[in-house]
Amino acid sequence: MSASRERIAWLDDQYSPSRTAHDFDRSIRSYKAGTDAARTAITGSRHRVLAYGASRANRIECFLPRVDGGSRGARSGAPIFAFLHGGWWQDLSIDYAAAPAIALTNAGAIYASIGYTLTPAVRLHDIVHEVSDALVALAARATEMGGDPRRIVLAGHSAGAHLAAVQLTALAPEAARATVAGLLLIGGAYDLGPIAESYVNEKVRMSEADAAALSPALLAPIHDVPVKIRVGEVEPDEFHRNAALLFERWAPSLSAIDRATLGGRDHFDALDELADTDGRLYADALELLGIARQRAVVGR
Repeated sequence: MSASRERIAWLDDQYSPSRTAHDFDRSIRSYKAGTDAARTAITGSRHRVLAYGASRANRIECFLPRVDGGSRGARSGAPIFAFLHGGWWQDLSIDYAAAPAIALTNAGAIYASIGYTLTPAVRLHDIVHEVSDALVALAARATEMGGDPRRIVLAGHSAGAHLAAVQLTALAPEAARATVAGLLLIGGAYDLGPIAESYVNEKVRMSEADAAALSPALLAPIHDVPVKIRVGEVEPDEFHRNAALLFERWAPSLSAIDRATLGGRDHFDALDELADTDGRLYADALELLGIARQRAVVGR
């Protein structure tokens, strides 16, 4: 894959969202602090870690809501909010992915943070398959946690949004696609061709064929579920282009899909709106989960 020096420099800039971030380091610290807070607040039988594969990263960290009058597990039939972290498929982990768990479990959902093996230890298509395996495993264990395997809302941020979107296409087995009741895609990458020309590919190692085969914007959604595409207002232009392209390509196949910009938010602090009960992403999550806003109880 060849590109001019000027184009590569431009792509490197576009796919470095920290350059437009208000405070990149603060955001990463907040991801970790929020996850630590969730692990401190939600313990005992309300905290589960499920293994779904051989890799140490193949874990799903689950935070369960309180049962009315006690804390011995989730309400029966609770919806599940499954989240995939970002990091360009080569950074971060579930240790940075559970900041929204307190708010969403207070609302009555199970919060499940899906870990996956990072590049360059594996290739991108391997990660896609790991996420499919994780969804099948989560659905299989949902009932024992008090959850509803038919109400798994899959969300992802940045590279995680790509991994989430792919699960609705023919790249994912039917067993995985069937678990997804809705998608919340935040600051995602859906057209991988330009990314394969950038610095990101030094570790991801996509070929031109890989980039085409793994781009959700070039694939049709197979399963008709609600999809919400979100992007921060001050993210680089390429993230806005990716969001618009996915909406354009997927809208004819889906009965409920919408796209919105998060005012004033950058690529990283956009996630604050998922942990904040007044945030747009929190409201999006409740809508997809089928939870009425007034049911959310803060600080329980």
